Amino acid sequence: MSKSDALYLLLGPEEGEKDSFLNRLIRRITKTIGQAPEVHRFYAFDSDIGEIVATLRNGTLFSPYRVVLFRNVELLSKKKDLDQLAQYCDRPAHQTSLILLSEEIGRIDKRLEKMVPKENKVIFWELFENQKKGWILNFFKKSNIQIDPQAASFLLEMVENNTKELKDICEKMRAYFGEGSRIEYADVEKILYHSKDENVFSLFEKVSSRDLDASLEVLTKLLLSREADPVGLLAGLLAQVRKLKSLKELIEQRYSYEEAFSRVKMSSKRMQRIYVEGCRRYSLDELKAIVLLIARFDYRVRSFKSNLHATLLQLFLYYLVVRGGSADFRF
Repeated sequence: MSKSDALYLLLGPEEGEKDSFLNRLIRRITKTIGQAPEVHRFYAFDSDIGEIVATLRNGTLFSPYRVVLFRNVELLSKKKDLDQLAQYCDRPAHQTSLILLSEEIGRIDKRLEKMVPKENKVIFWELFENQKKGWILNFFKKSNIQIDPQAASFLLEMVENNTKELKDICEKMRAYFGEGSRIEYADVEKILYHSKDENVFSLFEKVSSRDLDASLEVLTKLLLSREADPVGLLAGLLAQVRKLKSLKELIEQRYSYEEAFSRVKMSSKRMQRIYVEGCRRYSLDELKAIVLLIARFDYRVRSFKSNLHATLLQLFLYYLVVRGGSADFRF
């Protein structure tokens, strides 16, 4: 592989395009070396820089090439950590790619940015409003499904502003309605809030009211369903918690609820009631802590065996609902 692939810095909130970039890079490496590279994942809030460097420098029996994905690098600020990382970046190991990732853009330490070649720093901006709506309409058009523009706008209210989350929910809607159908606004609202089956949106409704028993009951039903996916569940909650955090910030800046709902583009009266309840129940500091809590448990469900996922998610809900994101665990 080219030496230019040794270091990358991928920034910005558009996770769908970022994932596509990573997939293309890994496919290119696979084609060049004749087999898939070994991929390691680390998070800045839960990793030691020395361990990451050792992973990059030590060989492996399973693949001649190693890719290390290092997420949440906006949290790196200690001089010791930056010194260690700078030493590695000055002389990166052969047959390795270190990918530094963050959803942030302006919060990255300047020293960290200077470690990566300018041409390997890529910012993935979120889509403009008209582009996001066009993305949804085009997705369903390719599947021979019509969707009412108002229904498409409602979908945008429900998910985070990136194509990764849009694709996930649109694929579920496509599977439910099927080719040749037409999706109306009432259909989307019925599926997300009024169906007999529980989903991440009904779980968020219980979480927003800080009802632990009800939250655990919904979680149990989700885990018993075939559609349950712990990583997807956490991603769905993260999208809604971030939107609740944005709303809370606006309210604390003395915006009225009407103005705040307009700014976060939330028109559904049902959603507004749920988010108002969330604003009343959680402080801004708690919502910030919950965003980090979700990232920590995302790392753990990806690392632990599936038979532990139910226990992990139950523990996660306790720390979220009862402790407001505050967690002093280490495991």
